[in-house]
Amino acid sequence: MKQYALLLAVMTLSAGGCVGQKSLEQQELRRQIGQKLMIDLRHFCAEGSSAQCKTDLTELPAEFAEAIQQLHLGGVILFANNLKDKEQIRRLTADLQAASSDGLPLLIGIDQEGGRVARLPTQEFPAFAGNMAIGATLARSGNRYATDVGRSIAQQLSSLGINLNFAPSLDVNNNPANPVINARSFGDNPVAVAAAGGAMLDAMQQAGVLGTIKHFPGHGDTHVDSHTGLPLVEHDKATVEAVDLYPFRQLIKQHQPAMVMTAHIQYPALDNSSLTSKSGEALIKPATLSRAILTDLLREDMGFQGIIITDALNMAGISQFFTPSEAVIQTFAAGADIALMPYEIKTPADMAALARLIDQVVLAVQQGQLNSTEIAQSAQRVIRLRQQLKASPAQQSLPDSTRLEHDLQLERQLAEASLTLVGTNKLQLPLNLAALKLHLIAPDQTKCQSWMQALSGWGIKAKSVTCSDLTSFEQKLALQQIAQADLVLGSLISPAQSAAELGVLADLKALPAMKLTVTEQKKVLVELLQQAKAAGKKTVMVSLRTPYELTDFSTSADLRLATYSYNQKSQTAERPFSGPAYDAVIGFLLGEVKAVGQLPVLLK
Repeated sequence: MKQYALLLAVMTLSAGGCVGQKSLEQQELRRQIGQKLMIDLRHFCAEGSSAQCKTDLTELPAEFAEAIQQLHLGGVILFANNLKDKEQIRRLTADLQAASSDGLPLLIGIDQEGGRVARLPTQEFPAFAGNMAIGATLARSGNRYATDVGRSIAQQLSSLGINLNFAPSLDVNNNPANPVINARSFGDNPVAVAAAGGAMLDAMQQAGVLGTIKHFPGHGDTHVDSHTGLPLVEHDKATVEAVDLYPFRQLIKQHQPAMVMTAHIQYPALDNSSLTSKSGEALIKPATLSRAILTDLLREDMGFQGIIITDALNMAGISQFFTPSEAVIQTFAAGADIALMPYEIKTPADMAALARLIDQVVLAVQQGQLNSTEIAQSAQRVIRLRQQLKASPAQQSLPDSTRLEHDLQLERQLAEASLTLVGTNKLQLPLNLAALKLHLIAPDQTKCQSWMQALSGWGIKAKSVTCSDLTSFEQKLALQQIAQADLVLGSLISPAQSAAELGVLADLKALPAMKLTVTEQKKVLVELLQQAKAAGKKTVMVSLRTPYELTDFSTSADLRLATYSYNQKSQTAERPFSGPAYDAVIGFLLGEVKAVGQLPVLLK
C-alpha cells in the first residue's frame, strides 16, 4: 500500500515538476479536477486483473480511502453490491466520509428511484412500486404518493449516510418500445410528469437528501438503451420544447434541484454538430458532450445554477465511441460539473489509471482544450454543495420497526392505489377463489411463488393451484394444467430488464437464460389465454410492468389489470418470494381491493 501511495504522490506532481509556482498551480488544478469526478466502488480486489474481479466491496479498503484523499475526489456512487444491511451501510458511508481530503462531506450518491431501480436491500427497505405507479394515482390522489414516497426514500437514505439521490426521472415515456425508461417514468403527459416530479423532488430535498432531475434533455422517446448503444431522438424543436424539455423547465423554474443528470442521447434539433469518435467516424454529439445543450440551453437559456452531472460515462452510449479521458475532457468542455464513473474502479491498478486520467485532463487545460477559469468555477460549485451538506441537519438514526412498518404500509397503499383496470371487466366479481381450480402463468419461478404467497396471504386455499414458469416453459404440461383449471391468470414483464435496473451493463450477462424471449412469452400467453377462454375458463391478464402489451389481450382476457411493478421481497427460509403488487391483484379478485388507478400512458 505504501508503494501505491508513492505512485499517487508521484503522479500528482508528474505533469509539471516538483517545486515552484507551476507545481503549486498544477496541484490546485488536480484538486479541482478531483472534485469533479465521482467513481463507483462496486467491487474491489487487492490483486489480480480488473476484468476478473467480482468481489463486492462492503467495507472500505485502505487503498480506496487513500485514493479518495490523494486524488481529492468529490464523491462516490453506491450500488446494491455495496449495500447488504443497514448497519453495514452506515459503517461504509461513515468510513467514506472519514476519507474526505478536505473536511467537507463527500457526495455519496445512489440510484434509489423506487420501483425496479432501487439499490437498498429489499429485505430491510421497501422499494415501492415506482414512478409509473405513482403516475396512475395522480388523477385520484394528486401528488400524495409522489410526496410521501419521495420523503420516505430520503429518510431511508439519510439514515444510512447517503446524501445524494439520482432521482426523480423526468423522462416523458411517449415511446411504448422504450427499453430503459418505461415504468421509470411518471407517464406520457409532460404536465403530469412535471407535477409528480416536482412533488417528489421537494419531498426528498426537504428531508435532507439532494435530488437529481434526469435524464436531460429527455430519454422518453427512444427505442435504444444508452447502456448498450447511442439513442437518437428525431423530434423537431417544437416537440422537444413541448414534451421533452417541459418538465425540466418547470422544475428549474419552480423548484431547486441540486443536480441535473445528462443523457447519452443525440438530439439533432438541439445540436447537430459532430465529434470524431475513437474509430474516426463523425458522430452527432450526445447531449452529455454537447456545449450547446449543457451550457447554452441548460445553463444560460433555462437558468440552471446547480450541478450538472453526467450519466455514467462507462455506458456504451459513450464508452464505445470515446476513451475515458476523451469522454471526461469533452463533457467538461460541454459544461458538466461532475463526470460520473469514467470507468469501473476495481483494483489498485485502476486507481493508478484514474490518476493518469487526471493528468490527461490537466494537460487538456494546459493546452487550452479546457478553460481553466471554467474548471475552477465548476469545482467551486461542487465545493459549495458539499459545504451546504456540512451545514445541513445531523444524520438521522437508523430506522426502527415503527419507521419500517410505516414504509411497508405506504408501499402496500401505493400498490393498491395504482392498480388499474384496463378496458371492460367481463368477470363477475368478487370471485370465490377458494372454490376454484387455478392455473397461473408467470415470467419465472419466483413470480409463481409471489402469486402463491399472495393467495396464502389472503387466506385462500384453492381446490388446486398450478403455475407455468415462462423461463423454463413446457407447453404440453401447461395445456394439461389449463384443461383442469377453472381460472387462468397470466402475467408478463415487458419490456425485458435493462442494465439500469441491475446496476451496470456487465450485470446483464449474469441474468439466467430464458427459454422464451419476452416477445415469445407474450405470444405464448395470448395463445394460452385464447385456448383457455375457448374452453370456457375464466381468464385474467396482469401486466407487471408497462401496460402497453395489454392491448394484445383484449379478446383473450376477461379481465386486464396493470400493476406497473413486479417488485418482490427477497426469499428467506421462512417466507417465499412475495410482493405488494401480487397481493393487490388477488385482493381485487376477492373484492377486497378496488382498482382505482388510471392509465398514465396512452394505449394504442
